[in-house]
Amino acid sequence: MAFLCDPDMKFQQMLLRVQESLGDDDLQDLLFLCSDLVSPKELREASTATDLFSCLQTRELLSPDDPSLLLELLTIMKQNNLIRKLGLDGCIDNNGTIYRRISAYRLLLFELSQSICDQDLKKIKFMLGQTLPRKKLERETTLLQLFWELEKEDHLDENNVDILQKVIGNVYPALEKRIVQYKEEVAGETFIAQETEDNLSTSVQPLSVASFSLDEMMEDQVDRLGLTEDQSQSLDITSGISNESSHVCVSDTPEIPQYKMEGEKRGICLIINNCNFTSMQKREGTDIDNESLTAVFQWLGFEVWTEQDCDKKQMLEVLKDLAGRDHTGADCVVCCVLTHGCVDGVFGTDGGKVTYTELKEPLQCSSLLQKPKLFFIQACRGTREQRPVWPENNRADEMTFSDAAVPTDSIPEAADFLLAMSTVPDHVSLREKTKGTWFIQALCHNLKQLVPRGVDLLSILTQVNNDVSRKTDPTGTRKQMPQPEFTLTKRVVFPIPKTNPPQ
Repeated sequence: MAFLCDPDMKFQQMLLRVQESLGDDDLQDLLFLCSDLVSPKELREASTATDLFSCLQTRELLSPDDPSLLLELLTIMKQNNLIRKLGLDGCIDNNGTIYRRISAYRLLLFELSQSICDQDLKKIKFMLGQTLPRKKLERETTLLQLFWELEKEDHLDENNVDILQKVIGNVYPALEKRIVQYKEEVAGETFIAQETEDNLSTSVQPLSVASFSLDEMMEDQVDRLGLTEDQSQSLDITSGISNESSHVCVSDTPEIPQYKMEGEKRGICLIINNCNFTSMQKREGTDIDNESLTAVFQWLGFEVWTEQDCDKKQMLEVLKDLAGRDHTGADCVVCCVLTHGCVDGVFGTDGGKVTYTELKEPLQCSSLLQKPKLFFIQACRGTREQRPVWPENNRADEMTFSDAAVPTDSIPEAADFLLAMSTVPDHVSLREKTKGTWFIQALCHNLKQLVPRGVDLLSILTQVNNDVSRKTDPTGTRKQMPQPEFTLTKRVVFPIPKTNPPQ
């Protein structure tokens, strides 16, 4: 019976115990809570809790190494005794944080369903008599099923809960406050949206000071990259303004060679723009990023090629197609990937994962040998949110600092690669629905500002790091820190375009 010690087997046994402990109503609750995480077809075919768990495991949302989603679901369902029996309470981190994958919208609907009695449900069905077909309002229909039907008929979604406020507010006025509270939260979320397959953390408390301060993080980035500037000027990382009085003696600064940018054409810029997903949230605002990238890279002399809403197979095929083109007369190649992501890769619209290694492998082709291959990745690398950190004046000696670990297969092994990530490992990336993402917009802005000054790409990315690190959402609780990873052997300096930068 030694196999019982296997962690995978133990975890499967745990999932079986969960199924055995839950009733039919609990299964419906699970399916409803996970309806944003799996496809409608998978929901219809899931007749048991283990069917649902299998789907979540296939999508890498549930595993022996990360049972946090199971803990979250059971916590929402108030299965506290079962959590203790399974030992899942030990999965909560030291500060009591549970990182949330179930959306605030789905959580609102579930809370409402738990607060409505049978008598009130009858009244709600009567109020919906002119909105839904009569057969959808049968006696056996639960409130959660009503919510599903309202969603199918396009009367209800995360950005439109007016029908809930109208109907439930009339039947049960006390619950209207909860709906109004959600609408106020959504009003804030239209400014900020998480760039991940998951949803926001339930905790909004700042991290402890045992972390990087922003200034120290920027200093570490500069030291790690070891960047140099054009001899005629140095870039002030704090302000982005040319500083004529550099403290570094130019004569002591070694000259770092540059990649040649003298080809017949600059090269191809491929943009993979994933907006609509089968089982993840729509990436509202991504088209703004796409337009900005298209304008900037065309200005830089690239042939821009955009692919919209690619699943995993299509993403790999597009990269293979890009590699198969003749790049002999090109200076370099650029690939921008705008999508949902996780710690070691990015997602296609079908939820299939493409690792960072799979992204770069096709471009190790002969016509791109010793030419820079530049990736700009706008995607989350985890579910944690970065919080503001305020250093304490007299605690410097007590503070501990540690670099975030980089996953093995996300580090380029071949020479001449750059992967400019929108965030550090394990953390989310932020997107304004009406303005685009912090990272891509900062990238485009600084390319327009600094390429005409002859600034090299890694220094531009350091300025992007600085700009994004200084941004904060309206609540003052969310931050972001981009991270370039590279095996470049020379400086990347784009020729100064002859035309003015796009507006």
